[in-house]
Parts: sequence; structure tokens; C-alpha cells
Amino acid sequence: MIDFHSHFLPKMDDGSKSCEMSLEMLKTSYDYGIGTMVATPHFYIKQNSAARFLERRKESFSRLEEAIADSKEKVPDIILGAEVYYFRGISHYDDIEKLKISGTDLLLLEMPFEQWNKRVLDEVEAIHEETGITPVIAHLDRYLDYQKGTDNVDRLLDMGFPIQINSEFVNGFFTRKKAIEMITDGVVDVLGSDCHNMDKRRPDLGKSLQIIEKKCGADTVDNIYKKSRQLLGL
Repeated sequence: MIDFHSHFLPKMDDGSKSCEMSLEMLKTSYDYGIGTMVATPHFYIKQNSAARFLERRKESFSRLEEAIADSKEKVPDIILGAEVYYFRGISHYDDIEKLKISGTDLLLLEMPFEQWNKRVLDEVEAIHEETGITPVIAHLDRYLDYQKGTDNVDRLLDMGFPIQINSEFVNGFFTRKKAIEMITDGVVDVLGSDCHNMDKRRPDLGKSLQIIEKKCGADTVDNIYKKSRQLLGL
């Protein structure tokens, strides 16, 4: 399986704090059957330029590669990307191409944690229209409460962009029913652990896959895997 959303690169954001923690996160994922992880450290336009972010990501990944080689542990394949937080003017940002998931025309996009307005949704749609980049909507599950009483989620889904949900949405006792419903209805394209550490935000996508297989069948898990591979061009 492919983990489309993770924060294991050391000292990049509020995720892994060390190469040792990163290795533990990667090994745990591998043991769960995760074959590929997309590294998606946070990108906030107010904190970094794209050039500075990419420099930091390169340095972080280089340190991690050395640690992996020294450890001789089996870990998932790693694809570099970013979790880009929406900002006004994103569809016209000159360096947006540099923030795509490596080897693709995909951009993992984190939406605002508030009720969206027409301007926000118009600009998300404009990302694709203006640049040809396809937004992948990061953890749709985390925005649902903010959009109650609106048709914002329906409008976002009508755009046809790939949708990612987090493993904790599937694993949670009170949210599992909604997660399975969304998966069954074909809303969900890809899954992500959104792992940040080995404590409260662990790499627990393997648990989600077991739940999805039990509730929806092995074919559903296989279809998500195939869709993930297709999007990444694997």
C-alpha cells in the first residue's frame, strides 16, 4: 500500500524530530505492509520561500538516507512532496510547480480550517486551470465539521480532484462509520497516515487497511492501491 501523506522527514516541521524517530516511523510502516510513502512536510508561504523549503527538504532527506543506509533496515520507498497550505494567490504563485509530488503533476493541498467561501473554492479550481497541476485534497475528513450547513464539500468534490483521508478517521470509533461510508461511496481516492511521531500521531495506516478490508472487502483495498499507483505513475 501507499501512504500518501506523512511527516517523517527529520526536523522539517512538527513531525519527526530526529533521524532515529524517522527510522522508527519508516520501519513501523514497512512492517505494516506499506511499500511507498510520500514525504509531505508542511509548506507555509509565510514561513518559507519555495527555494528555502526545497533546500531544507534536500538536507533533511540526505541525512535520513545516510541513517537508513547505516541502519540496514528495510523501509518503504520514499517519494518527496509537500503539504501546501492554501494561501490567497496560490493559483498564480510562480514557484508552485516546485512543490509538486516528485515525478507527478500532483500537489497535496491543505485547505483552510474554517468555513470556506466562494473565493477560496474558485482559487482551488483555478490551480488546475491556470497551471495544469492537480490538487490532491489533504485529509478531507478534518474539514467536514467546518463546512456543516453549506454545500462546500459537494462543490469541492464536483471539481473531481483526488481526495485523501487520514487513517485516524478510519480507525476512530466515532468516525469509522462515516469513513467507511465515504470509501464505499467512492469519495476517497487515496489514504494517508499523516504520521508525525511514534506517540499520538503514529504511522498506523496498516490498521486502517485491516478495517477497510473487513468492512468493504479486499477489492476495495486493492482499488485504492491501484488508484494510488496510477496517480503517482508507478
